[in-house]
Amino acid sequence: MNIYLKEIILIIVCYLIGSFSFAAFFSKIYRKIDIYKSGDFTPDAGNVYRTVSKLLGILVWVMDFVRVYIIVWAIGYFLLPSYPILVLLVGFALIIGHYFPILHKFIGGHEEITYVAFLLYFAPLSTLCIIILSLLVIFIFKQLRFAKYMIVILPPILSYILNYFFATNKFAKIDVKYLFLTSICIGIISFLVSRKSRSV
Repeated sequence: MNIYLKEIILIIVCYLIGSFSFAAFFSKIYRKIDIYKSGDFTPDAGNVYRTVSKLLGILVWVMDFVRVYIIVWAIGYFLLPSYPILVLLVGFALIIGHYFPILHKFIGGHEEITYVAFLLYFAPLSTLCIIILSLLVIFIFKQLRFAKYMIVILPPILSYILNYFFATNKFAKIDVKYLFLTSICIGIISFLVSRKSRSV
């Protein structure tokens, strides 16, 4: 019972941590700009990059990534090393906090960088391969949206394929079916968030 109480507390804490917007914070500190009223009104690295400062946008992008990866790694390594599913739930709470932050009236960032950090912990090789492939798609074909779909959908599929052909489960730190579930959830969330932003 104690492990579940600890997990509930961790989920709540990580959701609150994920709710903190680096985009809003640094924009306000650096140029006293309310990122919610600038550009596309989105509190994420892309909007900061376009409307505030390119360097600041990159910093926000890095901070969003590092926050998720370091916290998931630390919890997986130190607190819950024998409970990968619980680590997955904690990591997913960070992502939900980024998309729907309670600290900012549930209006959050739209970029998938937090999910990429999450995937890099659970399926590093597959995620790196898909990131490289996605970058090629962006630079050669200029298809940013398609590359985002690839990053959301393909890492679990590639992990499954690698596990199948090499007869091992070492290509993911958790059963791949759970990565499929998170992929579906992120796909739905991304669709709803982007649809909402187009209607604003």
